[in-house]
Amino acid sequence: MSENQSDQEVVLSLISHTNVGKTALARTLLRRDVGEVADSAHVTVIPESFTLIESDGYLARLWDTPGFGSNLAKLAKRLRSSKNPVGWILHQVWDRAQDKSLWCSQEAVRNVQSDADVVLYLVDASQSPHALTYVDLEIEVIEWIGKPVLVFLNQTGAPDETQDRLNEAEWRAHLSKYPIVKSVSTLDAFTRSWTQEHDILGKAAEVLEGRKRKAAKHLRKAWLERNLEIFDQSVEKIAQLAQFSLSDIEPLPEEGLLEKVKKQILDRKEHRKELEEIQKRMYERLAAETQKTINSLISLHGLDGETASRLEAASGDKFSIKRSVQESLLATFGGAVSGLVGGLSADLISGGMTFGGGALVGMLLGGATTFSLAYGFNLTQAGRNMVRWSEVHFMNQVETIIMLYLAISHYGRGRGSWQDPVNNPGRWQELVKAKLEADRGSWSKIWKKGGIGSEPGELQKPLERQIRPLLIEVFSTLYPESKTIFR
Repeated sequence: MSENQSDQEVVLSLISHTNVGKTALARTLLRRDVGEVADSAHVTVIPESFTLIESDGYLARLWDTPGFGSNLAKLAKRLRSSKNPVGWILHQVWDRAQDKSLWCSQEAVRNVQSDADVVLYLVDASQSPHALTYVDLEIEVIEWIGKPVLVFLNQTGAPDETQDRLNEAEWRAHLSKYPIVKSVSTLDAFTRSWTQEHDILGKAAEVLEGRKRKAAKHLRKAWLERNLEIFDQSVEKIAQLAQFSLSDIEPLPEEGLLEKVKKQILDRKEHRKELEEIQKRMYERLAAETQKTINSLISLHGLDGETASRLEAASGDKFSIKRSVQESLLATFGGAVSGLVGGLSADLISGGMTFGGGALVGMLLGGATTFSLAYGFNLTQAGRNMVRWSEVHFMNQVETIIMLYLAISHYGRGRGSWQDPVNNPGRWQELVKAKLEADRGSWSKIWKKGGIGSEPGELQKPLERQIRPLLIEVFSTLYPESKTIFR
C-alpha cells in the first residue's frame, strides 16, 4: 500500500474483554452478518478486517479481534516489571489449544499494535466499572502500545437516555486516570440509534492528525449522509402508509330510505353484522399495508426478518364517513327514531311513512343528505354511502407506525432477525404522543382532505412535512447531540 493510500484509510480496531459483544456490534455497524456470535468466551479467535464505509477514495476499515482473556490478569505483575511489556507479550509462544485465553490476548495486542489507528474499546455497561477489574489492566496494556482509545458502553439494555448519561459519567470518572482514553460514550450492539453511529468517525477525527483526520472527517460525513438518506426513505414509507389509510373507503349496501330505517329500528343485529364485515375488510387491507411498510423499513435498515404485527380488533366508534348534515339534525333524527321503535314499527313494516303526521319525513326529504345509524356509524346519501377511518383511529395508526419505526431504527443487526417488540420504551411513546397532540390541528386538516375526494399521491408531501419534523424532534430529545445532523 502506498503512503498516499494509507493516508486515505482510517483503521478502527474493536477491542474488549471476551464475550462483551464485539462481533455483535460489528454486525450492527456493517449491516451484515460477520464472524460468529455466541454466549461463550473466545468465539472470535482470529482478527478479521471489514470495510466499514468507502467514499471518494477514502476508506474506513473495521477490525473485529479476539477478546482479551481472563488469564491476562495473572500477567499483571510480570508485565508491569518488564521494560518492554508489549514486546514480551508478542514474543511469547502460547499454544492456541492449550492456552487459548493467552493466545487470544496476544492476537488482540498484535492487531492494535500493527494495524489500528484508533482503538474502539467496549465495556459491559450492565456492571459497575469497579466490579470489572480486568478493564484497568486491558486499558493499561493498550496504553503501553500508545494508540488512542475511544470507550463505548455496550450491553446497556433497553434504550434509556437518562441511564446512559449516568453510566457514561461513572465510566468517564473511572477511566479519567488514563490519558490514552479520549472519550466515553454509549453504542449498544442491540439497541443503538443510527443517529449515534457516525460519531465513531467523528471522535476518531478528533484524536487523529493530518491527512488521517481529513479522511475520518470525510468518512463521517459520508456515513451520516447514507443514514440520512435511509431516514428520508423511511419518512416516505411511513407517509405512504398514512396516505393509504386516509384514502381507504368502503361502500355500504345500496338501500332505499325505508330499508335503511327498518334496519336501524328492527334489524339492529343484522345491521351490526354488515358493519363488522365492512370493518373486517378494512382492517385486513390496513394490516396488509402495514406489514408491507414495516418489512420495507426492516430492509432499509439492513435487518432480516418480517413483521407479524397484529392490529387490535375494530369497534364501531373507530369509523366515520363524509357527511354534510348538521349534528343537530342527526341528533333530532336519532332521538325521534328511538321514540318510534315501539309505536310505529308496524306502520314502517306495512310501508307507511306517517311518522306522526309526516313532519319528520318532510324534514328529512326536504333538506337532509345523511342520517345517523345506531352504534355510532353514519351513512352518506343514497348512491354515495361510504365509511372511512375516523380521525381518532387514523391518529392511533400514525402513532403505531412511528413507534414501530423507532423500534426498527434502534434494532441492531447484532441482535439477530427482527422481531416485533412487545413493549417499546415508554419515553418514546411519551414524546410521540406529545408531538402529535401539539400538531393536532395540522393533522386534522390533513385527515379532512382524505376519503372520497382525495386523489392518489395528493397527501404524500403534506404527510411527509408532518412526520419528518416529528421524528427529528423525538431523536433530538432522546439524543441531544444529534440536533445538528438533520438537514
